[in-house]
Amino acid sequence: MAKIIVLAGDFPQCDGEYHLGTITLKTSLKPRVGTSFPVSEFKELTVQNTDSNKNIKSAIGLGLAGAMLLGPVGAIAGYLLAGKNTEVTFMATLKDGEKLLAATDSDTFQDISARALKKSRAGRRGSSSSHNESIH
Repeated sequence: MAKIIVLAGDFPQCDGEYHLGTITLKTSLKPRVGTSFPVSEFKELTVQNTDSNKNIKSAIGLGLAGAMLLGPVGAIAGYLLAGKNTEVTFMATLKDGEKLLAATDSDTFQDISARALKKSRAGRRGSSSSHNESIH
C-alpha cells in the first residue's frame, strides 16, 4: 500500500493509503476503518506541483559506505548515487463535486492517473457509442 497525505479540500487533513485503485483516508473519526473511495469516482485529476528530493537515509548510508571504502571521493560518489524521490501534489474532483488536495510519490500518482483516465475513457466510449446508436 502506498501512502497519501491529504492536505486540503472537502476531506480533513489526514494520512491515507492507496491500494489497487482505492484510496482509504484514516480520519480521527474513523482511524481503523477510514473513508474509502475508488479513483474511478474522479471526474477531474490535475497535478498541482512536483517536488524532487534526494532520499536522505539512502544518501547518508551510501556516503558513509563510500567514505569507508574510498575516503572523501567515495563519500561524494556514495551521496551522488542515492536515489531521488519525487512527490506529486494533485487535485482531484470527485463526481459528487467534492475536492481532494493530496500528495503522494510519483509512482503512486502514475497508477492513480492511469486508473482514473482508463475509467473516464471507458465512460466516454460507452456514452458516444450509445449516442451513435440513437442516431441510426
